[in-house]
Amino acid sequence: MAGIVVADNLFYDRYVVPTWLDVVTWFFCFVIAVAALLIWRHRQSEALGRYVFPLFVGLFFFAVGLQRYATYAKDVHAAWHQLPYPPVNQGNPDEFDYVRWRWIQGAHDSTSSLALLRSRADKLRDKLVRQYHQTAVDGQTAGIIIASTLGDRSQLHYETRDLYAAAGASHLLALSGLHLSIIVGFMLTLLRARLLLSRWRFLMGAAVVVFIWFYAFLAGLPTSLVRAATMTSLFVFGMLSRRYSTPLQWLILTALLLLLVRPVFLFDVGAQLSFAAVAGILVIHRRIVLWAFGHWQIQLFRLQRHHLLWPLSLLSVSLAAQAFTLPLVAYYFHRLPLYAPLFNIVFIPVTTVLILGALVLLAVSFVGMLAPLALLLSRALSFLVTFQMGVMQFEVSLPGAVVHDFWSRKAQPQVVVYNNRRCPALHVIAAPDKSWLLTPQPDSVSVGMRYIASSFWEKRLTAAPVVLGGQHVIALDNGFKAVMIDGVVAETQEKHAPSDVDLLWLTHGCSENRVSDFVSLYKPQLLVLDASLPRWRRRQLRRQAERVGVSVYDIAERGALKVKL
Repeated sequence: MAGIVVADNLFYDRYVVPTWLDVVTWFFCFVIAVAALLIWRHRQSEALGRYVFPLFVGLFFFAVGLQRYATYAKDVHAAWHQLPYPPVNQGNPDEFDYVRWRWIQGAHDSTSSLALLRSRADKLRDKLVRQYHQTAVDGQTAGIIIASTLGDRSQLHYETRDLYAAAGASHLLALSGLHLSIIVGFMLTLLRARLLLSRWRFLMGAAVVVFIWFYAFLAGLPTSLVRAATMTSLFVFGMLSRRYSTPLQWLILTALLLLLVRPVFLFDVGAQLSFAAVAGILVIHRRIVLWAFGHWQIQLFRLQRHHLLWPLSLLSVSLAAQAFTLPLVAYYFHRLPLYAPLFNIVFIPVTTVLILGALVLLAVSFVGMLAPLALLLSRALSFLVTFQMGVMQFEVSLPGAVVHDFWSRKAQPQVVVYNNRRCPALHVIAAPDKSWLLTPQPDSVSVGMRYIASSFWEKRLTAAPVVLGGQHVIALDNGFKAVMIDGVVAETQEKHAPSDVDLLWLTHGCSENRVSDFVSLYKPQLLVLDASLPRWRRRQLRRQAERVGVSVYDIAERGALKVKL
């Protein structure tokens, strides 16, 4: 992990892997082999075995992390270099880092066997999705069922996702170890789990592992499910080989294997949350139960014997998972649902019944004569979804249900020229409750700026910006002046034109004037070319600006402009 973190800072933007990395890795491998041989030949050398050998093993894995990440970076850069349009960020404030997300997803070769296998799995998943829609399940229930069983969340409404997130139940929609344990546990119940301890155990174990990975591929190989599938496969292998190691050791081995295969798993938010949740469950879940009962060990045994411990067990599992994921959730999402561990006592059993019922519905839907049963199941599933969402709405309505903004994230005084071809806009923010939006398309703000409003304005501003329609100049008390040009400079503008402006912004309507005309009139410190301008026009304006010696900022190439006031 340390090697991957260092390599991310060194090779994220580099296209060539240094040759010394392979040399260093093999050198440490050679040193480890020599040290192991010396320890075996000279057992009395305590310092060699206690200090030297572990040191070089650590350095070896550090070098492996460097080498694996550098190789990954080289492959992704090579794949992106062949694309007509490599991934780029718009650069708008608080926007989703699309380039980093694509970087973590990696480069997919459409001709490889893995890509062909993925495409076949996608076709099968699409067929099953259509089969769900052919049943009598309503749209809302169908979207939740498809997300919970097949991992396709594209059909979920935005309001549904937000409700699950506010209730701390997003993990019910993201395929993970919970879903895999439900499905595999149901399959083992049908196959009789004791077969795994008989002479047929290798055949049954192979069938379980094949089914696990078939389901993972069918779901599109999400990170959380890959972690769960890898760990479950290793656990089955250990049980078949009669090597009963601790689950925490299997978790560490799973992390090691995944990082060797794809080192950027370390930066995947889903992977971080998944491993943190499982680590929390393995480390403190049992301790919470023992602490809750204290000296009443006999009562604990009786409850466990009569299967009455599951409510406390579910609560302790939720608390243990949240204790380890809380820092990550606070850092990435800036909110924390406080009542989520308590309400998971309801959500997890309902989700279990929902998943198993959905699988039975899917099997029944292929048999025409069982259509009445399919209709009955669809109505039952719709009732479960309605009940679960009603409980979530009740949880969210409780006082202090969600804690927002652990630290101040209000917008600081600044000027932002957004990278938005649909609705060009210049935003002057004097304070979180006082800002102005200069745009040539005031009627398009509500639609064209919707994404920016949800990701930036609603979180950083306390009042919506004042839209300045039909105005071309904005001046603040501190002396800052900005001018928008969205067409030919008219004589009325020439008469009232301010001079020595800080920022001159040319938008898509600017098609005839030359840069020299603007410079002589406004004397700008910075010329900003909006992304709405055609490429040929931006090139032309840049060449003209170079001749008159004016600094130019091209929004389309460099992203949104952000200037502190």
